[in-house]
Amino acid sequence: MKRLIIIITCIIAALAAYANPPKLNVESLFDGRYNGNECVTISIYKNNGNYYRGLTVKNNPGIIKKIAEAISKDAPRAKEYSDYSGADGQYTSLQIVNNGEIIYIGLQRDKHGGAFFFIQGKEKAFK
Repeated sequence: MKRLIIIITCIIAALAAYANPPKLNVESLFDGRYNGNECVTISIYKNNGNYYRGLTVKNNPGIIKKIAEAISKDAPRAKEYSDYSGADGQYTSLQIVNNGEIIYIGLQRDKHGGAFFFIQGKEKAFK
């Protein structure tokens, strides 16, 4: 009987952890700190159960560095991670699973000092 109670408790704890919001470091980049910043364009869309947030950064290496640092902090949680550097820029992408759904994260840095960053996935992945 004691084993059954322990097993049930473990299952409940696992289900509760499984349903937690992802609490990603990259999500904090959309806390309003870049609202009104001339170097940053912010896009946020919710449509048909999909959620998308993006930042386009021009001529601000400090912001790009903060984005890259946030991605680095989230990288250990990634199911898949890739980083590519080429003549035209650097590309980093992550896939993080939450609530059985994949959250796609990407950063494209160009050689001219600009960057495009996004987070995208089903709304369920962010709950």
